[in-house]
Amino acid sequence: MPRTRSVKRAAPMHARLKAMLLEKRVELVSKLREEWEGRRGTAPQHEKIEGTPFGDRPGLSPDDEMGFVVADRRAATLAQIDFALKKMDEGTYGRCETCDEEIALARLRVQPFAVRCTGCQEAWERDRSRLETTGIRGRGAPDDAV
Repeated sequence: MPRTRSVKRAAPMHARLKAMLLEKRVELVSKLREEWEGRRGTAPQHEKIEGTPFGDRPGLSPDDEMGFVVADRRAATLAQIDFALKKMDEGTYGRCETCDEEIALARLRVQPFAVRCTGCQEAWERDRSRLETTGIRGRGAPDDAV
């Protein structure tokens, strides 16, 4: 029965978190759309890169590369927000995907699309860091850092 009380107590906070997520989603979609329209309207600035394994080829300018990195991060955040909204609709929002315990509301206020409680997130980050330093982490490994 304690779980029911905490869910009832968390319901107003979840409504506020959902509003925050939806607002952030609108902002990200708008910024991604602006970036897409801006890139579509201008030709990318290319630099010649010599001596690549496939011969000389044009490369992206540092500004273009940075723009793609920022857009990738925004797209990843958008995917995390969409996942959190889906979990809200399913009624599973706020539960740690690792230990199935409730994620602290304080954590959700700061990171409303968190999928792990603080303890499990710290363990996940330690494991990920260990894999990266040993070179085991491959291309197919998930890259969700929340």
